[in-house]
Amino acid sequence: MTDTTRRMDVVSDNDITYIGASDDSAAICEQDVCSALEFTGAPAADEVTAVVQDRLGLSRLAAVPRLRKSLILGNARTGAKFTPYNHAETGDRMLDAISRGDTIRCSAEQIGNELQRLYGFGVRYVHEHARSEVTREQTCALERYREFGRMCDRFCPDTIVSFGASRNGPEIDAAVAAEGEWARIAHAALPLVDGGAHFVTAQAAVELQIVRDMERKRFVTIDDASADFRILKDLHAYEPSCETEAIDLSVYSTARGRNYGSSSAAVQLATLRRTIDERQRLNLPFEVEWVQTARSSMLTWYLANVLEPGLRSIGRLNITVLFGFSPRLPFPRDYSAFKAVIDKARAVAEAEPSGGDRRIPPLKVSVACGAAVLPQHAAQHVRPIDVGPLAGTNAGPVERLIAYACQPDSGIDIVRVGMEDTPYFLDPSGVLLPATNLLLVQQAVRQIEMNGAEIVTDGESLRRFTEAV
Repeated sequence: MTDTTRRMDVVSDNDITYIGASDDSAAICEQDVCSALEFTGAPAADEVTAVVQDRLGLSRLAAVPRLRKSLILGNARTGAKFTPYNHAETGDRMLDAISRGDTIRCSAEQIGNELQRLYGFGVRYVHEHARSEVTREQTCALERYREFGRMCDRFCPDTIVSFGASRNGPEIDAAVAAEGEWARIAHAALPLVDGGAHFVTAQAAVELQIVRDMERKRFVTIDDASADFRILKDLHAYEPSCETEAIDLSVYSTARGRNYGSSSAAVQLATLRRTIDERQRLNLPFEVEWVQTARSSMLTWYLANVLEPGLRSIGRLNITVLFGFSPRLPFPRDYSAFKAVIDKARAVAEAEPSGGDRRIPPLKVSVACGAAVLPQHAAQHVRPIDVGPLAGTNAGPVERLIAYACQPDSGIDIVRVGMEDTPYFLDPSGVLLPATNLLLVQQAVRQIEMNGAEIVTDGESLRRFTEAV
């Protein structure tokens, strides 16, 4: 990748000057819609800042016919990996600013302002990992989640709210040590009237410890070559191990972002059971994130079709596929590779519940996708888009993901962008530039338009999307 440091302080292009991060991360401040970069003599465009348009070549794209694909536009606002504690300094000031999450908004005032502007651009799904306003690290404080949920209710009517589980960092470790594993996801029990979320992500990375335990006990086998699983024994007989061990998963993350602490399969399964019970009590849907294709799909299948009461008792499931999150869920080389994973997610709804009990209502499955690509890996995924109106256009991972999601047969309901997944822009020469949620959403709006799709903002359609049973 191009050395970003040599072009970090001042980058000029067509008489537009950009000033990047300084040693003081606070120097990355917001001016109009671009809070990552300070612009000199460059007015902000209505949809995408002039700089980003030029760098991504969007200003040279002509209008295209509609493909009649409708998508909900999502924003993953904060995330778990890009925090000051999780990142190990590299000496590359631009990369360090990006990986620390310097431009992620954490104060109540900043969050409220950002939510209103995201709503104005058509965002109707917001995914949040609560952060401390002081430390900028993850927190599992229920009041932070309540506050966010209430702001969404106030500023963003009809928006689908999703909470992530609290994953790692000093404050999370302390809470789990004091209160147990439930502390990570206690906000799943918040009703909507108390600042709760329509969806709460209860299966992501750490819960795959259950599948690892199933593998050791020869209940299932994982075939990484085909990204599939095979059941070897009746899973109703599975008893999770109570042995505490370090949770070691193969994922792409920041230095401490891959540290999920220690736990046992029994604790993880008990936490999932409790989360399912709470969501059923509230009559609210369930959400999972896939971070390794075979193991993630296996655990979701188990929760939906074997565990009792399982996901079918809730009736509605959203599966978020995070391409690029790990070597076992790589960013797809082409549309066919993308579609293969999405089809696998869709197939969860088609599986018969264990025992073939047809009295159990069908499971309604929706699918979201994101490009969880580290800034260090971004240049590896630049290649021509292979489908749709922009076929042949050289593009980075986010642009390619959006092009895939916009295809009429993509199987995608929500396409998400944001600082959780890709807190940067990559210009055609390989230079990394810090981003903000607003800039990433503006770029996504433009890309969706250029791919001939439309953004869903109809309140009634969005309300139906969150109905559980």
